[in-house]
Amino acid sequence: MRRGYTALMVLRLVASALVALLPLTAAAQDAPGQDPSALELRRAGESSPRRAIVHPAPPLDEAVREAERATAEYESAQRAAELLREQSSAAERRPDLSYDVTSGIQQRNLQRLR
Repeated sequence: MRRGYTALMVLRLVASALVALLPLTAAAQDAPGQDPSALELRRAGESSPRRAIVHPAPPLDEAVREAERATAEYESAQRAAELLREQSSAAERRPDLSYDVTSGIQQRNLQRLR
């Protein structure tokens, strides 16, 4: 049992030593005065040039139909909104509260007070 305990302690000691030395070895691998991002850029430039992806152009008549459909939908929505505005504004105006009626009522009340 004692033997397993010492083996475990030795394993922990070796693991902690490796973890402590890891940053030192990584720093030693970088050449002094060179930027790691420059190395990555150079590696990417050395690979074969990437080909541009060219998608085929959509048919012109299909694009025109789509634009006309979108315009028609927008115009119908605008007409519907205008109709709603007209209906709501007409409902808000009450004939019994017009200027002539209210001023007549006020005038009559003033005459009664005299």
